[in-house]
Amino acid sequence: MSNYYNFRNLDIIFVDDNKNMHALIKNLLLAMNIVNSRGCFDAESCFEEMREEPPDLIITDLSLNPENGLELIRRIRQGEHGVDRYTPILVLSGQTNIKDVLAARDAGATEFLAKPVSVGSLHDRMVWMVENPRPFIKASTYIGPDRRRAMRGYEGMERRK
Repeated sequence: MSNYYNFRNLDIIFVDDNKNMHALIKNLLLAMNIVNSRGCFDAESCFEEMREEPPDLIITDLSLNPENGLELIRRIRQGEHGVDRYTPILVLSGQTNIKDVLAARDAGATEFLAKPVSVGSLHDRMVWMVENPRPFIKASTYIGPDRRRAMRGYEGMERRK
């Protein structure tokens, strides 16, 4: 594992339509000493929870019924129902082909983690999110974290020579 952070006081909402994943995620979070977590089975209950008490992090699957995780991410980034559009969103999914990862990124996900997940991989991804924050972009067709991974300064004409 990488650097240790005390995530105990984080408030996390996780969204998955599978009750077994709820138990697994809850146990993973408890193993990380995170005691403030709430599970939702669909997008609407996630919005209700977010309005009631804004979370520090949202963990969502891509395969949700009736609405998929991509639509949930887009709606959060739009600030629908007055929720905080800047809330970090970690996608936790078994859909790991490049098309799905890019779709999650383009919807506004902060990070992506493939299932199956372990305490170590979840902790490491959360540490990555803390240590490598990305600026938030608000453009006409996109709202979310900067999709570029390499954070270089503008190199201009010299780069093209």
